Amino acid sequence: MKKFWKKVSIKKISSNSFQIMLDERILQTPLKRELILPNLNLTQEIVKEWDQDAKNINTEFMIFYGLISTSLDKIIDNRNLYINDILDYIDTDLTCYRAENPKELVELQKTKWDPIILLIEKYIGTKVRVFKGILPKKQHTTVHSKLNNLINHFNIFEISALHRITNITGSVFLSLCVLKKDISKNEVFELSFLDELWQAENWGFDEETLKKRKEISTELNKSIFFLDCLQ
Repeated sequence: MKKFWKKVSIKKISSNSFQIMLDERILQTPLKRELILPNLNLTQEIVKEWDQDAKNINTEFMIFYGLISTSLDKIIDNRNLYINDILDYIDTDLTCYRAENPKELVELQKTKWDPIILLIEKYIGTKVRVFKGILPKKQHTTVHSKLNNLINHFNIFEISALHRITNITGSVFLSLCVLKKDISKNEVFELSFLDELWQAENWGFDEETLKKRKEISTELNKSIFFLDCLQ
C-alpha cells in the first residue's frame, strides 16, 4: 500500500472506545468496516504499525491490525467457522503425539508436554489421550464438545488470536494455555518447536531455518502480546 497520510493520531470516543486517524480519515478494516478499538493499549500498538516513515506500507506485517480486522470483518459473522477451524487441530495436536525413540527426546517431550496436557484436562474436566508415533488418532468426543464449549466463551478478538496462534504452533492446547495465561510467551515457541529445536541442537543449525524460526517467533510473540493488550 502506498502511504497517503502524514500523521497518525488517536480519537477518543469514550473511556473504552477509540479510533485511529490517518490525517483526517478514520482508519477502517480492509472491508471498510468501522474500526473501533476497546482500549488505549491496543490502539497505541496499531498506531505504531501505521506510523511508519516508508513510502510503501506492507500491511502483512501489521499483526495487531490484522487480528482486529479479522475479528471485525470475518469472525463476527462467521464465528462458528473459525471455532471449528481451531477445533480441527484437536485430533492432531502436536503435544499428544510422542516419539518412541531416542530416549532423550521421549523424556524431553514428557517433561515439557505432560504439564500442558494436565492443564487442558483441568480446563475441561476430562482425560486427554496421548499417542505414540505420528499416525493420527481420535480424541474422545467429550474432549471435542468440552473444548467447543470453552472456546465459545471467548470474545471475537480472543478467537482471532487463538486461531492465529493455533495455526502457527500446530497446537490448540498450547494456544489455550497461552490465552489462559498458564504459560508465558517465552515458553510457547520452545514448546511448539520442541522436536525441531532438539534435532538442531544435536545435528546442527541451518542458517535459512534459523531465519525462518526468527520470523515465526516474532509473529508468535506479537500475537500473544495482542492478547495481553486486550486486558
